[in-house]
Amino acid sequence: MIPRTVLVTRAAEQAGATARRLRERGHIPVIAPLVRIEQLSAVIESDAQAILVTSRNGAAALAAVNTVRTTTVLAVGDATAADLRGAGYANVHSAGGDAEALAHLAVRLLDPSNGPVVHARGAEIRHSPLAFLRQVGFQTIEAILYRTLPIDTLPDTATACDTALVYSPGSGTRLAKAASHAARFHIIGISQAALTPLSSHPCAISLHAASHPTEDAMLTLLDALPE
Repeated sequence: MIPRTVLVTRAAEQAGATARRLRERGHIPVIAPLVRIEQLSAVIESDAQAILVTSRNGAAALAAVNTVRTTTVLAVGDATAADLRGAGYANVHSAGGDAEALAHLAVRLLDPSNGPVVHARGAEIRHSPLAFLRQVGFQTIEAILYRTLPIDTLPDTATACDTALVYSPGSGTRLAKAASHAARFHIIGISQAALTPLSSHPCAISLHAASHPTEDAMLTLLDALPE
């Protein structure tokens, strides 16, 4: 493994944990958030049979507004599920994948006759699991709990980085807008879609998509990057 200086552009709420994991693996993190999370006021329906959560930001926002911890919660992936369990939710299931996998998990575990299904989410999303649920007879509710506000610039310390981590298509777009021509990175994306906004950007030395949409897969790929 080659020690890397890694640009972490996640929101401050998650950047610290990622930085700790990078240090544990022998890398040097440079935290430079390109997004700020703004919490919104929303109500989670008390008669919901389950809540779907499609991001770690959504998990944090849900825990902030919802004091009931007994409702069944279905999470898009293992990291989101772990955050929800850490916040005290007692009945959490992980789809281990993406919004489509989450929708199929909901159909397997839930019953349309048992009440509405709530999607706790941010204001901007690419794919909602609720569309599929509505097709098969579920009543659904959107609970918009937060929005992301872009930060347009990178600090000067970003030019010392040789690698950058990109966690979503939005993250890729923000990095493409903020990166100067002096900044050049090997870029690791959580998915191919996350890398698309950077496909022809001069800041990209190389692009690498994780084999699975998790931070674990991204860090495994980081450790294996050639010199």
